[in-house]
Amino acid sequence: MARLAFTVSPQFEPFQGTVAPYTAGGIVFAGAAFTVVQRFVRDATSVYVRIAILALVLSWIPDVTLLFINEPGATVPAVVSLMVMHAVTAAIVVKLLVRIAGSARA
Repeated sequence: MARLAFTVSPQFEPFQGTVAPYTAGGIVFAGAAFTVVQRFVRDATSVYVRIAILALVLSWIPDVTLLFINEPGATVPAVVSLMVMHAVTAAIVVKLLVRIAGSARA
């Protein structure tokens, strides 16, 4: 879908194959991080959201780097679409983890 919406070249390697294993790994890592924060921090939700935002920004560094290493098919729209996918996934995961933790406390 992003390939069509952003006119991403078929040569753009991050869109070749599946990103599901990487996404699943990130979700598992996010859940583990949330569990650790809940265990050791008083205001876990607030702290976790800040950590998640920092992690999201850090996850964009390799994306932006693609523009400077002459990656085939790496255009600004292609990289932005990758960054948007990271942001959407992060927003969904953070929202779900915070909601699940809130309902577990209630």
